Amino acid sequence: MWPQVFAKFTFVTIPFLLFLAVAFPLSAQQFELQTAQKGEPVVDADGTQTFTLRPGFCSYKTYQSKRLLGEASDCSRKRTRVEFRELDAASEGDMKAYSWEIFIPEDFSYSATGGHLIAGQFHNGSDLLFSFALGNDGYTVRSKPCVAPTEFGKWNTVDVRYKFDATKKKNFKDKTPGVLTVECNGVEVVNASGRPNLAQGSKVYFKYGLYGAMDFPENDIVSVKYRNVRIEEW
Repeated sequence: MWPQVFAKFTFVTIPFLLFLAVAFPLSAQQFELQTAQKGEPVVDADGTQTFTLRPGFCSYKTYQSKRLLGEASDCSRKRTRVEFRELDAASEGDMKAYSWEIFIPEDFSYSATGGHLIAGQFHNGSDLLFSFALGNDGYTVRSKPCVAPTEFGKWNTVDVRYKFDATKKKNFKDKTPGVLTVECNGVEVVNASGRPNLAQGSKVYFKYGLYGAMDFPENDIVSVKYRNVRIEEW
């Protein structure tokens, strides 16, 4: 319901990239909108956000990537995005619950070969930790099914529970305080608890929206809706 409750907003325009910082008083969270597309996402009166990717848009804003061994940009990687990025990053010891509802239209289609389509991800600022992938064959997390194609055209719920932990395991069987679980429509599909889930001293950011290949057929329908996106302590 954020259009009715946000406290402030600021626009900062940089060539080929638009940032929108939005404050959520109820959860004290702030998000930054990252996109090269104007007018995205579309927000309904009830707070539902519709994210749509269009081919050919990208940002030249650079970022560091350890995985890519240097500096990169969406344009250099031929990627496009309409995403909200959490500004209040999590660090070791934080316990956060992330939840959202996602609606994938029945006529959704994505046939790009240049990159997976991501609809929700956890990031350390330079590299991806894990994500929710969206394709014609469904919505998955860590290669586990979350929303089947038969559930497209309906609202589906996702709940992620994290206790961020960088404790090193003493041996293969050792358990650490780390917690990571994912439930889709109330069914647990991932449980990676009892092991470290971030590097010492690092931070984790949540992103939601769409992020995928810059080039795909114009008749593809690359669009999803989100509502009731929440980040809370537990």
